Amino acid sequence: MSARVTALEAKIRFGTILQRVAKGEEIVVTRYDKPVARISPADGRDLRDVRQAVAALRALRSTIAERRGSGHGLDDGEVRSLIEEGRR
Repeated sequence: MSARVTALEAKIRFGTILQRVAKGEEIVVTRYDKPVARISPADGRDLRDVRQAVAALRALRSTIAERRGSGHGLDDGEVRSLIEEGRR
């Protein structure tokens, strides 16, 4: 969840807000209790999240392959088949 600050508070404490953002926090600026802006880190945090998710999916593929006894990873067709099976 993002921290919320009013536009006036953002104006008054901009330096402090930048320090919080530099530490990884995301700040939503509001005006009359409605979000008008989002200040987020520019360090590629989202890219790290994606890389972590991909690594977790690869680990899951390996786990599934081991449980199936095949010893090899799943190919795209097998993954698609499992997704479709889960939708039924």
